[in-house]
Amino acid sequence: MNPAILRARPTLLKIHRWVGVCLGFMIILQGLTGSVTAFRHELNRLVHASALVVAPNRPAAPVQAVIKSLKAAVPGARLTRLDYPTRPDEAYFARLEGKGGVVLATVDPSTAQVLRQGGFWAWPVELIYQLHYTLVAGEIGERVVGLTGLAILFMAVTGPLVWWPGTRGLKRAFKVETGVNAYRTTRDLHRLLGICIALVLGVIAFTGINMAWRPWLQPLVSAVAPMHPGPKAKPPKGDCRKPLPLDQVVAAAQARESGEAVRSLRYPGKTSRTLNVLLHARLTRPRATDQVMVDTCTAQVLSVREAAKASGGDAFYDWLLPIHSGEWLNTPGRVLDELAALSLIGLGGTGYWLWATRSAKMRRTRKARG
Repeated sequence: MNPAILRARPTLLKIHRWVGVCLGFMIILQGLTGSVTAFRHELNRLVHASALVVAPNRPAAPVQAVIKSLKAAVPGARLTRLDYPTRPDEAYFARLEGKGGVVLATVDPSTAQVLRQGGFWAWPVELIYQLHYTLVAGEIGERVVGLTGLAILFMAVTGPLVWWPGTRGLKRAFKVETGVNAYRTTRDLHRLLGICIALVLGVIAFTGINMAWRPWLQPLVSAVAPMHPGPKAKPPKGDCRKPLPLDQVVAAAQARESGEAVRSLRYPGKTSRTLNVLLHARLTRPRATDQVMVDTCTAQVLSVREAAKASGGDAFYDWLLPIHSGEWLNTPGRVLDELAALSLIGLGGTGYWLWATRSAKMRRTRKARG
């Protein structure tokens, strides 16, 4: 090991400990919530089967009818997002914003009947998901989550540096002493768990920081890898007394991209004059979408962002969530993500116990000395 790193190890160890003490609760919270979000969709289907699972292979109702049902079920609320079913037996999942806050709702694709609606507290898995990414505190919560990710990244890097026993001591370093005392056993387990999962935690933390702190970090990323702006809608000209049927608007977007299947509809502004239609891109990159902005009054395509033409910076941000969630490796990746989340709980819990035990021992020693 580099002599400079060897000299810095005692200092790194102190900082490692204090970062853990100061942000340990947030790290444990990220582990707890992350262990749920790794299999978020499956858990949602399990908890809310009657609201998310529908009879498959039935004729689909017009999207306009789905929107009409949502507006009737949540009067005065503004639809901001409608996620299309990803399976034949799945319902639409909608997000609306009203005077009382965010409302989530599901709709049967064939009958256009609203199956369930309510705020985050009515959807416990979604509430945990929001806790994981924003602490249910908007932009401020995202920044705090980013800070927690930075702490995890720092500890994932410094942990192996502090632990490294040299090539001669590797075999012994991977052993857990069980016959000495609880402190020694817990310390060995803490170190072993940290070493085994450090690389995965470092990757998850890095991707999480870049998502949570995107407004701050994007200029740095774009300086290295050019980025293209997302689809922006120029303010449509002329008055619009009555929007066109939504099915016609969506069809215009699909025609622009050779009939690609719709993934999601999103209203980017405070009005429903423009609609961003997200289509499943013909790429192997997970979650890749072609985005088409359409005027809902004329069905005119205002702008397009195609995933296949994404620049290096765009592709970098497109990859962040699939890597962070483990989705890029399919089920094995999500299982690894789950194990990493559980390890944060273990590392945070054992870290606090070791700190408390060590502090108590030091207090007893000082008291005994006088």
